[in-house]
Amino acid sequence: MKKLLTLLVIIAGFSSCTNDVNEKNMDTEALELASKLGSDNVTLLKAWSSNESSPVQQKYVRRFKVKVKNLDYQKEVYVHHQSSNGDWVDIPLSYELNINEEEEIWSGITITDYPAYGNQFVIKYAVGGHVYWDNNKGSNYTLPQSVGAYLQDDVPVLSDTYYTRLVGNYFVVNADVLRDYSAPAKLEVIYTTDNWKTTLKRELTYYRYFRVGYAEYIMSPNQYDVDKYETSVRFDQDIAEIEYALVLTINGKEYWDNNYGNNYKVMKQ
Repeated sequence: MKKLLTLLVIIAGFSSCTNDVNEKNMDTEALELASKLGSDNVTLLKAWSSNESSPVQQKYVRRFKVKVKNLDYQKEVYVHHQSSNGDWVDIPLSYELNINEEEEIWSGITITDYPAYGNQFVIKYAVGGHVYWDNNKGSNYTLPQSVGAYLQDDVPVLSDTYYTRLVGNYFVVNADVLRDYSAPAKLEVIYTTDNWKTTLKRELTYYRYFRVGYAEYIMSPNQYDVDKYETSVRFDQDIAEIEYALVLTINGKEYWDNNYGNNYKVMKQ
């Protein structure tokens, strides 16, 4: 009996040591990533996490939008993300659009049926034999489960195309706004159904709680001071495509999101 008890103690001690080693390895990689020299060649614009589960389906969503300098035609952009088991994995992003000849937007989404990711991540940009990092100025980025949006300080408003849609006779436009506590914000969508021959305008509504799942809500403002806005427009006639931009007004100053001069387009689903 004493031998069995001793063996159990040894096994428990070994398991504890293994867990300690794994935790140290996790901490070591996080520290190594935080110590990497950041570069203005790559910049995170937005990150998003939400639990969109229902009683019949588990659905955990993470979305990312990144700006990179166009240093070469061949390039790869990743979110280097901590997983729920402590390992670090690469989430590949895809080219979205050109801002100009010098900069591009890359974006991506990951959907899993369980909470597959931890909280920490950095952005990795591989081009021309070099790797550039955006590690939040040495702090790494943190994105808990179902927290909503994180926006960079110089991104006051950004259309959320994931929730924006044209369904039936309804145009639903959704956006994330970085809260300015100095004055109330007014967010409007300027849109056209006839290639800008005529324009229409509608103010978006602030959502204190924005529903993302069966019983899951994103609170505004969240821990990153981001608010969620949305509005819907009903049309009498059948509309196949809408082009739009957003304008945020605070203290009389306007901040535009026109998709870097391309405007946004939404097709009927």
